[in-house]
Amino acid sequence: MKLFSIWSIILVFLGLISFGLNWLIEGYFEPIVLIGVIFFLIGVIFSFIAISKKEKGSIKFISLASFFIILFLVSWFEPFQVVRIMTWLKNIA
Repeated sequence: MKLFSIWSIILVFLGLISFGLNWLIEGYFEPIVLIGVIFFLIGVIFSFIAISKKEKGSIKFISLASFFIILFLVSWFEPFQVVRIMTWLKNIA
């Protein structure tokens, strides 16, 4: 495993922790969800960099697959999370 593979799995894990923390907190806290989405996206970017550099190991594929699986599960079980994030980002800009 190389540097980008390790960072991609760490960032995807931090994004998952961020979404779990928002789920544990009563109510909805937008900055935590936004930080989770940013961690996910940076983790996927690092995973693509690791794939393009042909790093050894399969961690890069695991983090890429877990990104899509986690986003699918979030949109399946809590579809309004995606709508809230998009509305919040629209109101900021």
